[in-house]
Amino acid sequence: MEIVIIGNSVGAINASEAIREHDKTSDVTIVSDESYKAYSHPLLPNLIINDVRRSDERFYYRRGDIYSSLNINTILGRKALSLDIKNNLVNLDDDRKLHYNKLILACGGHPFVPPMKGVDIEGVHTMTTIKGADKIKKDLDNIKRCVVVGGGLIGTKIAEKLAHKGIKVTVVELMRRVLFPVLDDKGADYIHKELKDMGVDLVLGDSVTEIKGDSRVREVVLSSGKSIKTDAAIVAVGVRPNIDLTKGTDINTNRGIVVDEHMRTNIDNIYAVGDAAEAYDIVIEQKRPVPIIPIAAKQGRTAGLNVTGTEAEYKGGFPLNSITIGNTSFVSMGTVDSEDLEILSIQKDNEYRKFLIQDNILKGIILVNNIERSGMFSWMIENRFDVSWLKDTFLNSDFGWQYFNKAFRMLRLDRKIM
Repeated sequence: MEIVIIGNSVGAINASEAIREHDKTSDVTIVSDESYKAYSHPLLPNLIINDVRRSDERFYYRRGDIYSSLNINTILGRKALSLDIKNNLVNLDDDRKLHYNKLILACGGHPFVPPMKGVDIEGVHTMTTIKGADKIKKDLDNIKRCVVVGGGLIGTKIAEKLAHKGIKVTVVELMRRVLFPVLDDKGADYIHKELKDMGVDLVLGDSVTEIKGDSRVREVVLSSGKSIKTDAAIVAVGVRPNIDLTKGTDINTNRGIVVDEHMRTNIDNIYAVGDAAEAYDIVIEQKRPVPIIPIAAKQGRTAGLNVTGTEAEYKGGFPLNSITIGNTSFVSMGTVDSEDLEILSIQKDNEYRKFLIQDNILKGIILVNNIERSGMFSWMIENRFDVSWLKDTFLNSDFGWQYFNKAFRMLRLDRKIM
């Protein structure tokens, strides 16, 4: 059997590993337009300022030569241009045609660049790949001031890293807070404070409409009419599912590539995983893209097993985000802001915790600077656990497994806990 995987990140690697658990002989080929082995995208901001180097093993998703160990063929630095699903062919940009019996689309996402003039001027960057990070790194000597467009996970992290390099950073965010919708207003205020303490300026509730400059960026113009002098602009608004390869085919798409519980598309021998896929979210109980690493890993494994004929189901996932900015760490999961859910929250000292509950089922949490029990809450959300008898203890700062009776713990964890 010939198996082709388009993409070379978390979903692709987990699919490859699952395939080889049950199929040692099929021809498996990974195709990627990047020339590097699978790496850690969250470490790209660290790469820019040499907190991590490309020679460091920790920069990569798997140590060693994962491809040789799995007997995986690679075609790196080549772009898959189109699919011929009638003849089971992938058309590459070097005129090659790859035949497949089974195809896994792990294409990831595209950086979203909002409509604004001047995005092609020297000094305007995006940062979702090594190539983008390298370009910023080479440009650092020319940057004394930088505008980061977008206050999401990548935007806030790159703002922190550049501020540590002595660069004057301004974050422009369309919403009223950074990290929308990862945090609520109270949670985001902790990050606001950390960024301001680093000297980062925050412009909230505004957006960039134009980037001006001749040979290089010199200022950005905001929708409010204000302008900010700058040497560079980094667009970090977010990513959108890469569904380019589905164009001109019968593969069903919405925001992402629509899949079933087996990660199979409507075309029987084609699967999709990771940021490109639109799969079931167990919190909102509908399909949508959820571009996070743990979900890509689970989806990749599910697709890989099903490709080999070993039936496996992806039962759904939910947003789970974690980051540290300055001295503040947080974890958020599921729904973090709603007027329709029961809310339990506490804010004291440098700690904030919030729990959102519907019909005694935990639907979301925010933990700021007290994140040690996040795994417990993730388990509750994933298993739709009845918290009616337990939720009154959520706000206790020492909440943990000790609040469960011993018999319940032994049953659920399948091990003794004294």
